Amino acid sequence: MTGTTTAGDASDRRQLWGAVMVTAAASSWGLWSLFLRPTGLPGAISAPLVFLLMGLFALPAALRAPAAPFTRRTRWLLLGNTIFDSLNVLTFFSAMDHTSVAIAVLTHYAAPVLVALAAPWIDRERNPAAVAAAALALAGLALILEPWRGGGSLGWGAVLGLTSAFCYTGNVFVIRRLAAEIGPARAISYHSLLAAVFLAPLVLLTPVPEIGARSLGLIAIAALTIGAGSGVVYVAGLARIGSARSGVLTFAEPLVAVIVGITVWGEPASATMLAGGALVITAGLWVVRGGRLATLRDTDRLRT
Repeated sequence: MTGTTTAGDASDRRQLWGAVMVTAAASSWGLWSLFLRPTGLPGAISAPLVFLLMGLFALPAALRAPAAPFTRRTRWLLLGNTIFDSLNVLTFFSAMDHTSVAIAVLTHYAAPVLVALAAPWIDRERNPAAVAAAALALAGLALILEPWRGGGSLGWGAVLGLTSAFCYTGNVFVIRRLAAEIGPARAISYHSLLAAVFLAPLVLLTPVPEIGARSLGLIAIAALTIGAGSGVVYVAGLARIGSARSGVLTFAEPLVAVIVGITVWGEPASATMLAGGALVITAGLWVVRGGRLATLRDTDRLRT
């Protein structure tokens, strides 16, 4: 009994630290506007540049990581990671070009709900709180963004936002498996370098403005910290707590982004936004305190 209790406590601590890692990484992604907005660069230019720098910054850690065989499965996972993440970024940026930021962000953040719904089928994970918490967080995000007041169209922009949500969902499941085989640093570095190549044609199709030293410095700092650094932390945390719970905790990103918009960019705040923020925080606490992750394999073993 003591051994079982000790093992359970260790699992709880592991999952708690995983939740902290995922939340910290997602929160840092809400700071992107502090680095990208001052550059004035379009997404078609900044996205490939960020991916390139992320890959280069994570490369030393990737090269120092323990040797890992690159099997056929590994190569397919790396290709899937590259395609999913590239399309996720591309369609999300495009959604903001076709509709309001509020609608683009809201449709994109259908992803945690999709992850929670798909986890029992793909990862064999069952977390009863995850789906309900994701839905609660999505409702809170709707109150924060108030898309009905933004004047944006629910047409093509919303389709692109939902497309990015599906790509993000696929990426979560793929990168978790890839990192288990080659490690978080390699997963972030290798797929980022490939994503830069994958998105490079956009640079040729987009008028390239002059990129000054200040703009390049801001992008480099962001790519090093909230890009490569937070990416490795997120992937490591994802391995600890699973896809369903990590999906809900990524709602910290838009919450921080809204706070930055209010405090730094002077965007208006309202009581509705505060109520929505409270729902997002409640959903995060709910899924973190929801108990040890139960897997379908564990359930089947107990039944037998």
